[in-house]
Amino acid sequence: MVKSKEKDRPARKSMEELDAFECPICLSLFQGPIFQCKNGHVVCDACRVHIHGTCPSCREPVVGDIRCRGLENAMASLALALPCSFRSHGCTELLMHTERRHHEAFLCQHAPSKCPFQGCPYSGLLLYDHIHDAHSCLDYEVRFGRSAWRGSLHRSRPFKVLLDPVDRRVFLLLNGGDIRSGRSLSVVCLGPRPAANQLLEYKLKVCGAGKPGSLSLSASGSVPCMRSWAGQYPTDEFLFVPDAYWTFFNSINANVHVQSSTVNNALGSVPTP
Repeated sequence: MVKSKEKDRPARKSMEELDAFECPICLSLFQGPIFQCKNGHVVCDACRVHIHGTCPSCREPVVGDIRCRGLENAMASLALALPCSFRSHGCTELLMHTERRHHEAFLCQHAPSKCPFQGCPYSGLLLYDHIHDAHSCLDYEVRFGRSAWRGSLHRSRPFKVLLDPVDRRVFLLLNGGDIRSGRSLSVVCLGPRPAANQLLEYKLKVCGAGKPGSLSLSASGSVPCMRSWAGQYPTDEFLFVPDAYWTFFNSINANVHVQSSTVNNALGSVPTP
């Protein structure tokens, strides 16, 4: 019994020492850049934006962008397994500090996802159900079977939501207008990445405005996953749709197919049946 207590002491002491690695404002463990005032009081990068130039500890002005490199280096070498920030949502992962940020941003299956519709405050684990129930049927397309989505996209709409009722995933067909003489179409997933050996891949096809002899446009690639979409469009992987492909009503018909593939280091990606 005595030996068991002795084994517990180092872990308990380590958790107590974590107070030195927490931001005094949000009480979260530091992640990323750490900043300090002239008296050495520190704040995290996120809280620095909200303190309006005044240190909350000593009320002295925060000096520009002074980084606390010593504490940043200490955080980088912190050899302690830490719980995921979304443990209250059900995540049981214990991660090294250097792995924690990547896990929470891309891999955690319990991380909340934000609704992409402007003005909607929803952020949670049931994004598929939320969009299906809270937004009108004109705002999304539901995948039929395990094949593809087919639907129209108006030139003025920044995206079209694509719902997958089989895997209960939410995809966005993005419609970017930041290129000359046309639009950029791309596909993203709102939610965590699949398992480590899984990959989401898309095929996108656009037909030519119903004109005789018009060629179809197509593209394919991997689907990036994210917890929220803030209006950013891919700049390197997209389907360029020239102005001539948009109909008189400023719309196009697009077919989107997404499938999950198993990554095999020797064979590449193999479609999952």
